[in-house]
Amino acid sequence: MNKPLECAFDKKDGWFRLRACAIIIEQGCVLMAQNLTDSYYYSVGGAVNLHESTEEAVLREAFEETGIRYQIDRLCFIHENFFFGDCAQGENDARPYHEVALYYLMKPRGNLRLLAHDVTMFGTPEHTVWVPITELSHLHAYPRFFREHLGQIPDTVRRIISRETQAESAAAAQITDVNTAFLPTDDLTDGVIRLRCAWRKERDTARRRVPYYQFDILRSADGAVAGQCSLRLSLEEFMTWPGQIAYEVNPAFRGQQFAARACKLLYTLARRHQLPYVTITCRPENAASARTAELSGAVFVEESVIPDNHPMRADGYDIVKIYRKDL
Repeated sequence: MNKPLECAFDKKDGWFRLRACAIIIEQGCVLMAQNLTDSYYYSVGGAVNLHESTEEAVLREAFEETGIRYQIDRLCFIHENFFFGDCAQGENDARPYHEVALYYLMKPRGNLRLLAHDVTMFGTPEHTVWVPITELSHLHAYPRFFREHLGQIPDTVRRIISRETQAESAAAAQITDVNTAFLPTDDLTDGVIRLRCAWRKERDTARRRVPYYQFDILRSADGAVAGQCSLRLSLEEFMTWPGQIAYEVNPAFRGQQFAARACKLLYTLARRHQLPYVTITCRPENAASARTAELSGAVFVEESVIPDNHPMRADGYDIVKIYRKDL
C-alpha cells in the first residue's frame, strides 16, 4: 500500500508542512509527544494528507498516537510557525522551516489511560506523555504558546504567528536536560507476563509528584489484565516512604508471583534510567506485599516512621517497611 501524499514538501532550500494537532487535556495535564532523538516535547498531531480535511487528519492522528477514538470539541488555534532546522536528522540542518498548524481541542474522557504508540516522521520510536499544564513554563516544549493559552483556552479561534531566528533555533536545539527522558517500553516481558504502558506522566512540582510510568500487567498467554504497577523516577528524600515501585494484582490472578515478575521487569527499566537502586515499601502487616518484594530480589532495610507533614499521612499511613534492590 502506497503511503498517502502529505500536504508538505522537503527541499534542500526549505521545508513546509500543513499540520493538524490535537489538544487533549485530562486532570490538568496536556498530552504531548516525545521521541528518542529530540530533546523537546511537541504536540500530538501530524501532516494533513492530500484531499484530507484537517478535522479528518486530527482524528486520525489522535487515534494513531493514543489508540483512543477522541472526538473534536472545537478548533482553537491557527498557528503560523517560522523557524530553522536543527540536528533532528543526524546532520546540521539550518534550512528555513514553515509550518501551518490547526489546533483542535478534543473532548476529555475522564482518565489518563492510553493504548497505542507511534513513530515520528523520521521513523524513530515515539510515545506520549501527560504534562501538567503548570509545568510547561519550566519544560522544553512546543508550541510555546501552550504556556500562556492552555490555562484559559479561548472560546473563539485565535491566530498566532511565531517567528524564531536561526540563532534562537540553534540555542533551543542545545537544551537537553529539562524534560524527563522517558523510554520505549514495548519489550518489557518475561514470557509469562507483559507490561503495557498505560501512561507516562511528567513531574508536577505544585503537587509534589515525580515523573512516573503506569503499567498494566498482562498475562502473556491471553492478554488478560492481571493488575497494575508503576515506576517513579526519583530518589529524592521524600520518596523514601512511597518508594519507586508500586504494584497491585487483581484478586483472580494472585498467588502466581505476577507482582514479583513485574518488579523484575521494572528493575530493567530502572537500570535503563540509570537509577542506582529502587525501593519497595509496604505496611508492616502486609505480609503478601513484603513477600513479593523478597521474591523480586529486594532486601529488607528497615521499618521507618513517616514524617507528620508527608502526604502519605493523609492516606492513613504512619509506618512502612522498606525493601531495597541495588541495580
